[in-house]
Amino acid sequence: MASPVLERIAGRTHVVRGPVNVGVFALGEGRALLMDSGNDDEAGRKLLRLIEGAGWTVAHLANTHSNADHCGGNAFLQARTGCGISATRAEAAFIETPQLEPSFLWGGFPPAPLRSKFLMARPSRVTAVLEPPCTLPDTEIEVIPLPGHFLDMVGFLTPDRVFFAADTVASAEILAKYHVWYLYDIAAHLQTLDRLGALDADWVVPSHAEPTRDIRPLVDLNRAKILEIADVLRNACRDPSTPEHLLSVLCGHYGIVLNHAQYVLVGSTVRAYLAWLMDLGEVAVRFEDGRILAEKV
Repeated sequence: MASPVLERIAGRTHVVRGPVNVGVFALGEGRALLMDSGNDDEAGRKLLRLIEGAGWTVAHLANTHSNADHCGGNAFLQARTGCGISATRAEAAFIETPQLEPSFLWGGFPPAPLRSKFLMARPSRVTAVLEPPCTLPDTEIEVIPLPGHFLDMVGFLTPDRVFFAADTVASAEILAKYHVWYLYDIAAHLQTLDRLGALDADWVVPSHAEPTRDIRPLVDLNRAKILEIADVLRNACRDPSTPEHLLSVLCGHYGIVLNHAQYVLVGSTVRAYLAWLMDLGEVAVRFEDGRILAEKV
């Protein structure tokens, strides 16, 4: 894999591309602000090397949300630089107590395969709790709510009109390979996609897709995939179905092979779709023989 590079997008706004695109904003006086930190200590180490190579110090780190691939470098960077960390209230709880994420997804104390860096970053200390819409501390960077993918995700719009869009969209390649993109709240995510498509920015940088001047085609592709998955689940509910059966149907339809992580991520997403369809009045549930059964209305 090629070594990461600090790329300027516009003005003082830069990106380090990788499995998760990390934003970098030059604050002046040799200081830089990071937007997310990658998935582990090694990602943090590489980021620090790049920042120091540019002649800057890491003054602050802002997390879009608490998934481990976005805050996995926090602990390393905070220990090395003493930087402050910003996050929204709900995400801050998960950043400071990483076991919350696999516990939340599993629904209880998580088994050993889920207690890994894939779902659990090392804990770091959040020094500023964000209440969006707002600005990042001592900057003009706007914090914009992006609910749907996770509990309290946000994006960052720099004064250079570059928007770091977090996990609002998956790339076309990811959707073609995996199909099911983890979502916590389907209705909120669809509204976020609408706002993203209408956003006034010169550049949009998703965390898992290439920076682009026009995000609308990718927004449309993601929305279409969500509605496609919803149709698969609606059709499965023609017969009374448990959430486990719906998970099996979705895996069979898309050729998804489960492991522990995929089981909780896809399974939780299936339940999010089920809650959405229930709220729409399209699916009703009943309890029978110790099971919950969903059926199309």
